[in-house]
Amino acid sequence: MTVALAFRPRARPDLLERFVCLGEHATAQVAERYFAAVDRTCARLARQPRSGTPYESGIRSLDGMRRAPVSWFKAYLIFYIPRPGGIDVVRVVHGSRDIEHLFAEDEM
Repeated sequence: MTVALAFRPRARPDLLERFVCLGEHATAQVAERYFAAVDRTCARLARQPRSGTPYESGIRSLDGMRRAPVSWFKAYLIFYIPRPGGIDVVRVVHGSRDIEHLFAEDEM
């Protein structure tokens, strides 16, 4: 059985921005490990979409959203919506960010 993994428009820039930042401020190897960890975590979530913690954003279009930490990079969170046969990745952000503000900005 194949699982579907889709990225909403803001999720890909989240990944690329963090990849570049880690490459510049840490090493290219750390950036590559981050990218691989996000990939593995998303694949696991797509197979087990209810394994993340429910997250209420107060935004109707994000009803049912969940969050889960990135494996080996626990400070980073994947926000996703379970769908039949997979997930939609909404955002991938550092947990110290103002998460509610980020989602409110996305809705504007």
